[in-house]
Amino acid sequence: MWEQGVALMLRESQVSASSTQRALALGSYRTAWRMARIIREALAATEWPLLSGDVALCDVNLAKPPARRLAVWLAVERRVDSPGLIRAWRAGDDLRADFSRVTTVVATGTRVITPDAGWFRELRHLGLRQRGETLGEAEALPAATQAADEFRRMLIARRHHGIAAKTLDSYLGEFVFRHNAAVLGWSAEEQCRRVLATLGTPRRSA
Repeated sequence: MWEQGVALMLRESQVSASSTQRALALGSYRTAWRMARIIREALAATEWPLLSGDVALCDVNLAKPPARRLAVWLAVERRVDSPGLIRAWRAGDDLRADFSRVTTVVATGTRVITPDAGWFRELRHLGLRQRGETLGEAEALPAATQAADEFRRMLIARRHHGIAAKTLDSYLGEFVFRHNAAVLGWSAEEQCRRVLATLGTPRRSA
């Protein structure tokens, strides 16, 4: 049953608890909702290689005015043809803590390219190589902008016109998994194998 649930989640771009319940013939909507949530937690728990080379970093506000700010950070490898590996996390209230997260996802010697704002220079105090680029220029942070647009489209497709902060992390994890698995060229079988291996490790209850 779990293999079928994982395969469904990875095969379909728009998976809800209702569609999971129908596809797997589950008797309870709550069971389907809990299964989908646990699978998304496994996607988010996948370990990825450190980002390297030039990495674009920016924060993106997903909330529509006048709603309270709901932002995520996106770190994306800059490549010639298309975005490379990505990492994403929900923005908190402490900018220094958010910046410290960057040090855990990039390899030594990586250059972090940010919007040209003075407060991004704080990254230098954390031992990172930082360079600012002016937003609005055609070449400024295209990889991060493209990734942000893709994530917005995913949320819109799920009909999440507004999304709660507590559920944002799981959707970010799913988005990163789908993107990075494609970049690394993982087959459908390899994706399922890795997710099922993560499901087999101890985790907190959903």
